[in-house]
Amino acid sequence: MAVPEQEAELRALSALVRAEVAAFERSPWGFENRTDIVTLADGRRLVVQRITRRFYARRRLLLGEAVPPLLASAGVRAPRQLAADPDADPPYAVREFLPGTPANRLLDSPAGARDLARAMGALLPRIAGVQARGLPLPEGWADPQRLADESRGRLMRCRSLLSDSTHAQLAGTIAALPGLFAGRPPVFAHGDFCPVNALVLPAAGGQPPEVALVDFDEARLADPLFDAAWWGWVVRFHHPERWRAAWPALLAAAGIQEGAATRARVRALQLLRLLEALDEARAHLPQAAGSWAQRLEQTAGWEQP
Repeated sequence: MAVPEQEAELRALSALVRAEVAAFERSPWGFENRTDIVTLADGRRLVVQRITRRFYARRRLLLGEAVPPLLASAGVRAPRQLAADPDADPPYAVREFLPGTPANRLLDSPAGARDLARAMGALLPRIAGVQARGLPLPEGWADPQRLADESRGRLMRCRSLLSDSTHAQLAGTIAALPGLFAGRPPVFAHGDFCPVNALVLPAAGGQPPEVALVDFDEARLADPLFDAAWWGWVVRFHHPERWRAAWPALLAAAGIQEGAATRARVRALQLLRLLEALDEARAHLPQAAGSWAQRLEQTAGWEQP
């Protein structure tokens, strides 16, 4: 960044945090929005996130304020939101800085991947136990019949982006939803539970490292397997060489019983979450629709583990 641009950015960030910013750097998380770690003149550090898609800014910022205290009450660390303005141009939030290591870096080694899977898996029952009454959470994933109905609409809208074989597989997955998920009460889900949205905090006093979570804009009510399924998809898609060892470790730490029913539910949740992402991209970010369609096609071709 050229010096005049850097100086202009320092002024803009200083105005947002209402204090002099001495330095800033792009954060290793929050890729969809512009997320910076800023250092104030007095040495304190904060996180400033400027939101690129205004249409969801208000809900995102509301969840950014409400979810961290709820997670804290369940024993899950998350950065507090200190200030926000959904009407600014662009909308922004100022959050607490947590001095942690991006969790995805642990995927560099098999041992690190298993350790991360155990640590994040242990969070899943706590997250599911969050009492989210009163939050403006989407409920389309909370009822299997409603999810089936909404997924049929997505499939119809995305028909031209999908191959015949993937379209047929998704139609079959949707048809099986009511029976596959019957009698399973919904729980709170982070919605984008994956290594890139987690930080490994420094261990204190000989205790094991603590994992904190960031980015709650995809939070929702969903099946208890939703967060585990998405974690499994992200790691298998982006780090397939680590997934085989990490996935069983995540399930064991979360207390999730492995078996044919679990595998079928996980696969359904992964495919339909990708279909949802494709439909959202088609409507709001057309330049990304092709990449989401490719991900969905590739996932549809996976063999069951």
